[in-house]
Amino acid sequence: MLFALIALFILGPIAEIYVLLTAAQAFGVLPVIAMCLLTAFLGGFIIRWQGLRALHAARADLETGRLPVDSAVDGALLIVAAPFLMTPGFLTDAAGFILLVPPVRRIIARMALKAVRGHIVRREEEVRRDDDYLR
Repeated sequence: MLFALIALFILGPIAEIYVLLTAAQAFGVLPVIAMCLLTAFLGGFIIRWQGLRALHAARADLETGRLPVDSAVDGALLIVAAPFLMTPGFLTDAAGFILLVPPVRRIIARMALKAVRGHIVRREEEVRRDDDYLR
């Protein structure tokens, strides 16, 4: 896990710079800058719109006595998408825009929930083993 994070924080920016330089050579510097700004503004608009939808859905859930789990997960993933979209670069923009697709967010939420459940189960097993060992 640590190796993956280190690779992400080292290789990610290198890949982003490479893509930006390649795009600047192919299309020119000004069009690349314009596209970075356009994606940031468009992403910000979409995040605001979807965030308000998630907030309204959460209110509706609370008014009917349900926990707003789906809305909370949507909001959390939109918060993750925001820095990707505000960071200049095409790779980060792609990651941010992918997080703006509701079915993709649901898939990511299911995967995250499964990982958390697995972690909890493993931790409970470790605690049980430790308790058995101490007896």
